[in-house]
Amino acid sequence: MLKKIVGAAAAVSLLVSSLSWAEPTTVRIAYQTGDINVLLSYANGAGLFEKQGIKAELVPFPAGPAILPALAGGKVDLAWMGEMPAVTGFSNGIPLEVLMMERQDDTNIRLSANPKAGISSIEQLKGKRVAASVGSSSHHHLLEALKTAGLTQSDVILVNLPPANMPPAYAAGQIDAAVTWEPAIGLIEEQGAKTLATTRSLGTITGGYWIGQQSFSRQKPEALQAFLAVWDQALKDYAKDVAGVRRYEAERTGQTPEQFDALIERQSASHPALADQLTSKFFGQPGQENDSRLRKHFEGIAQFLVEQKRIEAVPSDWSGFFNTKPLETYLKAHTP
Repeated sequence: MLKKIVGAAAAVSLLVSSLSWAEPTTVRIAYQTGDINVLLSYANGAGLFEKQGIKAELVPFPAGPAILPALAGGKVDLAWMGEMPAVTGFSNGIPLEVLMMERQDDTNIRLSANPKAGISSIEQLKGKRVAASVGSSSHHHLLEALKTAGLTQSDVILVNLPPANMPPAYAAGQIDAAVTWEPAIGLIEEQGAKTLATTRSLGTITGGYWIGQQSFSRQKPEALQAFLAVWDQALKDYAKDVAGVRRYEAERTGQTPEQFDALIERQSASHPALADQLTSKFFGQPGQENDSRLRKHFEGIAQFLVEQKRIEAVPSDWSGFFNTKPLETYLKAHTP
């Protein structure tokens, strides 16, 4: 009997040892340098990925549309982006899927203009130079804002710029207004620009999503489960220690803790818990994704993209667009 116990203990010891020495799984994660990545910066900086056996390779991009070729070519496994590039990519046959909503924003995207250019209302944007990242959520916000004033894109001079290039363009007098997200829009407002519209004032929703390369969830399901574990831990840590989590992204963006706190306040951002993803607020109960709030929201985005001739048609089949099965699997394994 003693030999059996010793043998079992040795087997467990050997298993733990082999796991400890196992090579970490590389996960290539695309992120946007011109956006705010609170939880990603924390997870990477605090070693959460390593604790789950993941070697995270963070791949920088200026904005969401620039990530699409990397997804199409299988150069990244996961990508953080908004609705517009996600729908554009899916509609154009890129094998991507929405895994979860990472962040919901109410005032992160703002349309702000230079009062010295004679702009104090949306109506006064007519004939002015307005910067936006074409094909992104900022572009959609601009057109929705113009619509409230009876204007269209042809009524303004649209300047296509990535977020990081907008503050210097504003400072140089090359644009009269801009619509984008933090931190770029905050830097523009620090130069005197006044806010004309926000996501909330336009009555729409927006945010950031974790998008997966379809082959990743199928070929490396364990790695995706490990990523979800990392994200779950980051969410829990953020709830307990706001300052400790935020400091990593504050350092990346070159801001003091006070400046960064003010930026987050301007965003009106929230990070949905994993369990909340499968409710009527987001994807709905398992199996109800095609009738969910987000599904209807994405369809509206697709209709907009058709009008802008960014895609040929609204997808007739959305079944491959959402994949909540990895999240369902994770929650079943980690819910008491």
